[in-house]
Amino acid sequence: MSPLEALVVFLLVALPVHFVVRREFEKLADPTYLRANGVVVVAQGALQSHSEPIGEFGGHPIWASVRFMGMEYRFDHVQDPRTRERLAPGELFLDPGLVYVVCPHPAG
Repeated sequence: MSPLEALVVFLLVALPVHFVVRREFEKLADPTYLRANGVVVVAQGALQSHSEPIGEFGGHPIWASVRFMGMEYRFDHVQDPRTRERLAPGELFLDPGLVYVVCPHPAG
């Protein structure tokens, strides 16, 4: 196989993979997609802001509300961290097991 043929084979494989990965990253940046699916936040530094704590769980503060990617979430319940991938649409999981739900848009 010549170098040119190898390049063509590589491009035929790499370009579709590139476009699929790019499409998935674009979905993750879309608030509509995030509202339709649950979100797991593994680093609290990813939060844009949070309210004052309303309690504590597992040595971590429970905030009344948090902001992630421009969306407001309010605290809803505690969930076993081993089931964090089983979130409902509009939920946000934050370690050590805090689940927040997206706040509805204000009427206006």
